[in-house]
Amino acid sequence: MECWPLNIREIEIFQAVMIEGSVSKAAQRLVISQPAVSKYIAQLERRLKLSLFARHGGRLVPTPEGVALFDQVERLFTGLSQLEKFMVDLSGDRHGHLTVACLPLLSLTAMPEIVANFLKDRPSVSFALQTRSSSRILEWVAARQVDMGVCFCFAEIPGIVIEPLADLELFCALPPGDPLESKDIIEISDLQGRDLITYDHNDRTQFWLEALLDREKVYTRRRVRVFWTSVAMELVMRGVGISIVDRLTAAQVPGGLAQLRPFRPALMFNLNLVWPEHWPNSALARSFANEIRTYLAEDKP
Repeated sequence: MECWPLNIREIEIFQAVMIEGSVSKAAQRLVISQPAVSKYIAQLERRLKLSLFARHGGRLVPTPEGVALFDQVERLFTGLSQLEKFMVDLSGDRHGHLTVACLPLLSLTAMPEIVANFLKDRPSVSFALQTRSSSRILEWVAARQVDMGVCFCFAEIPGIVIEPLADLELFCALPPGDPLESKDIIEISDLQGRDLITYDHNDRTQFWLEALLDREKVYTRRRVRVFWTSVAMELVMRGVGISIVDRLTAAQVPGGLAQLRPFRPALMFNLNLVWPEHWPNSALARSFANEIRTYLAEDKP
């Protein structure tokens, strides 16, 4: 079978004639001359060795072969239109899949709103949110198992690019009706003899708190140990004990912010955005990172 290059211009003109039903209207549609339309149609028929149109009473009527070809042309242009939309979506961060690993601190507070806002106008984007500890997030990012991570990072890590996101201050969360509610600032000495809700031994907050209590010779009762700050805050509100939490977490619990007091000595953690080193970031990933930056830059309660 003879094979020849596809001439897109011939196909466009053939499609216009089929849609408009005449050479003159097709010429007007394409803003070219009628002889040019006739020339391209005749050229296409010679290449195909088929008659695509027959004239009946001055009208141009497609032959069965012309109808069959038009059906394929419509499929072609529909496919091209979909391809064009895909390319626009791809370049404009409107298509693809994103995997983000995040601390429970944000996964249970800000991240649902951030993800919802991001996906609202991106129906062709799929998303995976992995909630893990900082150490696990750093492992996954270094191994390129996720597109990015949001975590605490206290040292340079091979294979990872670290971007500071926000300074996170921790507060003392007091049970409703606690005697310390009358104080504007809670000192470490105020915790003497009190029930504490503490965190897993691998948690950086717990390292800091244990070291501070030992240094100041403050003795407390470690009554409950949890992994997530959200669980700690819920227990605080139920009178189980005192804990150290952040404002984002407290804001998720009705009345939680009112139970926070500044803690001294102050503890500030830097929340980081971490990327795989020497690995290109997609437009989708960069846009989502901007969504996180914008959210955290706003004045949240």
